[in-house]
Parts: sequence; C-alpha cells; structure tokens
Amino acid sequence: MLVAAGAIVPIFGFEDWEYRNLNEVLLYPGNFDESFNMEGDDKHILGMVGWGHMNGVMILSQHELRQDFLNKTGKDNTVIHEFVHLVDKSDGAIDGVPETLINHHYAVPWLKLMHEEIQKIKKGESDIDPYGASSEAEFFAVASEYFFERPELFRHKHPELYARLSNIFKPDPKI
Repeated sequence: MLVAAGAIVPIFGFEDWEYRNLNEVLLYPGNFDESFNMEGDDKHILGMVGWGHMNGVMILSQHELRQDFLNKTGKDNTVIHEFVHLVDKSDGAIDGVPETLINHHYAVPWLKLMHEEIQKIKKGESDIDPYGASSEAEFFAVASEYFFERPELFRHKHPELYARLSNIFKPDPKI
C-alpha cells in the first residue's frame, strides 16, 4: 500500500498517467549496495530504478519505505523519489527534465534554476539534501521529495523552485 501511495503522489494531477516503464517493484528488507547485496559495510542505497538488465524494475528498502511515511517532519521520501525518476524517464532519459510534463519553453528556465540551486547546495547555502547536487536527475528527484513532503516549508524557502515544480506536477500539493 505504501508503494502505491508513493506512486500516485507525483502523477496525481495527470488523469490518464501510466508508469509504462515499470514492470516490477522489489522490496528488500533494508539498504543495499550497487550489486544489490544486503550484507557488508557499503549498504547505502535506499531505492533505485533499474537500468540495463534491470530496466523496468524498482527496488526499495522496506525499512526506509516505512520510516519515510512515519516521519511527518522530514523532507524526503524514497518511494516518491524513485517514482519521480520514472516520471523523468518517461521521455527516455533520466536527466532532470521530464519533457512529457514540461512545456518546451519552460525547459531552459527550469535548467537554469536547477543549476543555480545545485551551486547553492555545493556551497552549503541551501537546505535541499546535498545528494541533489550530484546530478540534474537527482536534483529533480530530491527537490520533488521536498516539494511533496513539506510543501509549505519548500514554498517559503524556495518560492521560485516551488512555482516551477507546481507548473510541472499540477495541482499544487498544498490544495
């Protein structure tokens, strides 16, 4: 049920949306590494959308999934993060610009704003999770988590980003 709840969040404003790029969701008991191992010291992955032979597969940490929905003050949610990647991937690339949702003339301003905020994250001048500075795709997913989990705080601290994400995800999550 929590996976379905997270899946609907980014696409709630789109009447006939289908995740055409997802065939299977796997729940691992905890975190895992890049080789999908759940044992060892480097188990830092909480969720991922597969590629290559794992294309069409999403893997989530069941523990993290539960924790994200229990935490009412956090700005992150792994399942929302991974489903935002699938929304982004709907145009064929996970690149931070979901072309199926962004009107072409909004793409350049979105990229500009995204790069400005990534620089702020790198300088320690933003409250957006530092993981968002690792790439445009991760920025889009991390900022979207914050947008959906803490919309009023996000709107207050990042009004321009809030407006852009409201245009992308319709409707406004505070409604």
